[in-house]
Amino acid sequence: MASIAEQKCPGCGATMRFDPQQGKLVCDYCGTVMDIPTDEPTVEQTQMEGFDFDSLNEQAVDLKAENLPVYNCVSCSAEVIAAPGEFSLTCPYCGNNIVLTDKISGPLRPNGMIPFKIDSKSLPAAMNRFYKNKALLPKNFFSQSTMSKVTGVYVPFWVFDGTMSGTARYRAQNTMSTRQGDYIVSETSHYDLVRDANLTFQDVPVDATGTVEDALMDSLEPFDMNEVKPFDMKYLAGFTASRFDLAKNDIAQRAEDRMRSSADAVLDHEGTAGYQSATRIGGSLKADLKAKYLLFPVYMFDIMHGGKSYSFAVNGQTGKVVGNLPISGSVSFQYFLKRAGAILAACVGASVAMYFMGR
Repeated sequence: MASIAEQKCPGCGATMRFDPQQGKLVCDYCGTVMDIPTDEPTVEQTQMEGFDFDSLNEQAVDLKAENLPVYNCVSCSAEVIAAPGEFSLTCPYCGNNIVLTDKISGPLRPNGMIPFKIDSKSLPAAMNRFYKNKALLPKNFFSQSTMSKVTGVYVPFWVFDGTMSGTARYRAQNTMSTRQGDYIVSETSHYDLVRDANLTFQDVPVDATGTVEDALMDSLEPFDMNEVKPFDMKYLAGFTASRFDLAKNDIAQRAEDRMRSSADAVLDHEGTAGYQSATRIGGSLKADLKAKYLLFPVYMFDIMHGGKSYSFAVNGQTGKVVGNLPISGSVSFQYFLKRAGAILAACVGASVAMYFMGR
């Protein structure tokens, strides 16, 4: 049965919101401030095989609009339609912050979350730092661009721990040269190397929703995993939150690829130390993964300029900004000419100096 939870002020009954700067629930009407309990159980780790992903995905994804669940806001009784993966939202009629508890119960409940630490009021300053020294921005960008509504979203992530174990085989060689009379004699020794590997990885995050670009979410890293807290609906007050909607294999493969790339780099460096050259000729690594389901804080918004929309995201924990900026063709050409002129002047100056030095 559909159910809604809301966070009301005990003093005046108004809607409360989570304030990232204070790390507490605040009421904007009467000024009441409430701590969020910290005596919750620790974040659990869950084996990937412990989830029935096919069953969960059936619950999480429903492409037919007529089947979208309808909820009644507790405050104003208005009907609120929630997207399949959305479980925290704001009532469009009265502004009440509501959490759809049936979407985060049982196996769908996140193992933990990183609460917002950066307040939305600090985003203009963060964007100014991001714009700084961007020489190719259009000259009128600051005066003629507009920012859309900023949305604070708890984005679902699967965060993986795991091991990469197996062997790697290399063909290596060292060459030693010695002088014998009028000759230099080179002797090359060839080696077959077998290296055993057992590498451990912790906290490899992969976004678990297809509604945002993977590259955008990857660029927001790192998130400080030391600040993960047990899931608590109070942190959702005033923010939007989405549930994972990607299948197990899609997520696990991306995490495994990242671990394998790092493992290969370590093996190629450490396993061939002491040899002048080495080539990987075989071997295999097997992944053993565990995952926990976490929510990470992200601010998302668009900036309109010149009739085009540019998407941006801000790490709600660190303030890191990622996104695409427009490039002015005229400014780019002028920048190229200045750079080319500076290089040409340096070359001419060096040639003149060498001439007077008699070279």
